[in-house]
Amino acid sequence: MYRLSRSEGTFTEELYNKYYKRIYTYCQKRVKWQNELSDLAEDCTQNTFLEAHRQISRLRSHPNIEGWLYTTARNMINHSYRSMYAKKRREVILDETISNSLMELDQDLERLFHEHINYEALCSEILGRLNEKEYELYTDYYQNRMSVSSLSEKYGITVTATTTRIHRLKKKIKMIIHEHYSDHLD
Repeated sequence: MYRLSRSEGTFTEELYNKYYKRIYTYCQKRVKWQNELSDLAEDCTQNTFLEAHRQISRLRSHPNIEGWLYTTARNMINHSYRSMYAKKRREVILDETISNSLMELDQDLERLFHEHINYEALCSEILGRLNEKEYELYTDYYQNRMSVSSLSEKYGITVTATTTRIHRLKKKIKMIIHEHYSDHLD
């Protein structure tokens, strides 16, 4: 993994402190009319700064850093929209008879699933594989919905380090879920 020198870490922190609110506001405006996408603005903002972190050596000498951040944020939002559009294109519209039959089948499958899966045990197993610090970060970020800057203050680390920890936590949770279902489907 690429380690930032102290001056690069300071530069990344300065970028975040100077531009975070502007980029977040920009992302919010781009998804303003889609209430179901409320988390998209925060995710795209976070991903914009993660990309800035990855591109730090190029970004230091960029003539228009703020413009680069806005462009990256716009690209993150557009990518999210394209992904949702591609998913929606695969959806099939059915006539009412077929739809009702599938709904009944779906309800039967859901009932069977609920009879055989204990959600509390499943969540406990997945979250039980997180270490104490990861579990605390999970609780603060996902359940208590603390902002990245609030988490940074709470844990006494930089905003960049906080964003990186959240990114790693997301990856670990995805890996745990994948392993869990792989083990139980075999």
